[in-house]
Amino acid sequence: MKVIAERGLEATKLVDIARLAGVTTGAVTHYFSDKDAILMAALEMAYDTMFANMERVKKGDNYSFLDIISKALPTTDESRVAMTVWLAFWSRSIAEPRVAEMQLEFHHRWQNIVSQELIRHYQRTKMPAPKDLESISQSITAQVNGLIIRGLVDKPDWPASRLHNCLKDYLEQIGIKGHQ
Repeated sequence: MKVIAERGLEATKLVDIARLAGVTTGAVTHYFSDKDAILMAALEMAYDTMFANMERVKKGDNYSFLDIISKALPTTDESRVAMTVWLAFWSRSIAEPRVAEMQLEFHHRWQNIVSQELIRHYQRTKMPAPKDLESISQSITAQVNGLIIRGLVDKPDWPASRLHNCLKDYLEQIGIKGHQ
C-alpha cells in the first residue's frame, strides 16, 4: 500500500513493490497474475486495515459510536496510507467496472458496519432507533468519506484533531452523542 500511497496507482511499478517487500519481482508475480491483481490486493488491504482498527475498538466494552466510526479517518500514518489507497481506487472505479464492483462491495461492508454500530448505539442508550436508520447511516458514511478526503488532500488544515472534532460535531447535530 505504501508505494501506491506515495506514487499513485499509475506510477506504481512491480519493481517498487518488490523492493519495498524485500523480494524479487519474480516472487511478486508468482503470487499475483499481474499489476492489477496487486493493486486490487492493495485495495482489499486498505479496507482490511480500517476494519481491523474498528475491531480493536470493539474489543473494549465501553466504546462509543464515535470511537468506532472515527477509526475510518486518516489520523495515523497507517490509516493515512490505507485511505490514500482507498481514494485512488474511487477515481479508478469510474472507468473500470471490475474496480467499481470491488470498491462497492467493500463500501457496502463499511456501510453495514456503520448501520450495525448505529443500532448498537440506540440499544445502548435505550433510545428508539429512527425509522430512517438506513438514511442516517448513509449520511454518516458520506460525511466520513468527505472528512477522509479533506484529511488527505488538505492535511495541514485538517489535522487529526479537526477531523475528529468535525465528526463529533456532526454526530451531535444529528442526535448522536459521542460519549455514549
